[in-house]
Amino acid sequence: MMFDALRFRTAWESVTARHTRISTIIGMALTLLVTATSNNALASTVIKVGEGLPVLSVQRGGRVVLEPDGYSVAPWSGPADLGLVQVIQYVPGTRRGGGIYDPLTERMRLELDVARYRITAIVNINVASRFAKPFVREAVVDKQRAFSLATLVLDEDGTGKQDWDLSEHAAFIITDASGTVMDAIFGEPAKRDFDRIFQTLEALLQVEHP
Repeated sequence: MMFDALRFRTAWESVTARHTRISTIIGMALTLLVTATSNNALASTVIKVGEGLPVLSVQRGGRVVLEPDGYSVAPWSGPADLGLVQVIQYVPGTRRGGGIYDPLTERMRLELDVARYRITAIVNINVASRFAKPFVREAVVDKQRAFSLATLVLDEDGTGKQDWDLSEHAAFIITDASGTVMDAIFGEPAKRDFDRIFQTLEALLQVEHP
């Protein structure tokens, strides 16, 4: 009888923990949907909090592949199903646009364990001037060398801006492990946007990968 009681308690605790985790995720999603800022109101008609992030396919350009004597690119489609929380950035390949989310990514580097999530940064090369494009590509490759766990993508035709309907030209998106958009910033962020989306990411990592 004691063994049966212990087994029942163990099973009950497992069910309770699973229910708590699911409730937390649902509560987080509902809170984000209700408290979305005006920044998100400027968003795209395609990327929506609480829904799956549409797949983007970059055929001209693509994922940066490092090689001993340089680099190559491979067609990229994503985000991939990694079973991890993901951070997806889409930025213009300009001096100002390339660093638009740097304060946030630096805070992530300092305060969060990068092994618990994955970053994909897609750079719109199409908006760079003809003179600047080679330098933008090299800057992206340098970042790939510095951040080996990240995926860096060169979007030569600006496919992401068009397919994701990014009227603000840039986006910073957080998805849970299933690919659902949990929060997003579109365009130039305010400090409150940085604070909010960092808190979203931090809370999501505690739920998904405690």
